Amino acid sequence: MAERAPLIRTGVLLPLFLLIVTSVYLAAAFDIRTQFAQPGEMSPRSMPILVALLMYVALAVVLFSELRNPTADGPVRELIRPVFVIVATAGYIALFRPLGYTLATLAFSSALFLIFRFQTGKPLHFAAAAIGVTAAFYGLFAGIFGVRLPSLTESFL
Repeated sequence: MAERAPLIRTGVLLPLFLLIVTSVYLAAAFDIRTQFAQPGEMSPRSMPILVALLMYVALAVVLFSELRNPTADGPVRELIRPVFVIVATAGYIALFRPLGYTLATLAFSSALFLIFRFQTGKPLHFAAAAIGVTAAFYGLFAGIFGVRLPSLTESFL
């Protein structure tokens, strides 16, 4: 009889944790209201709902794959980077309104670059990449989608 891998392992627990986080995210998406969209039309909550549904599909594939062909659990230190990403994301969410889009996104992208050791030995490239990411997403959301992003001065007024 083949030996079965334990269910309590990183390959199962991490996707289950992300499943819970995705469910909370989806529930929050249904709380988004708009004045202009009619039922069935695209609205500000359409994209978060779509992202959550895609995440459910991806997590189902990962869990199915993990249960069919278990991967060996590595050392706990391999979880440090994902934990740092979660902490950085929570910080970004918490600081988004008080600091405004520009400072919060610049700090968040810099934190992610540090976590993944991207261009850390080249400060000018690091700064240019962080500013570029911040500017690109600003152009996408404010310019193309017309989303009004918070600024630092709004929290003081």
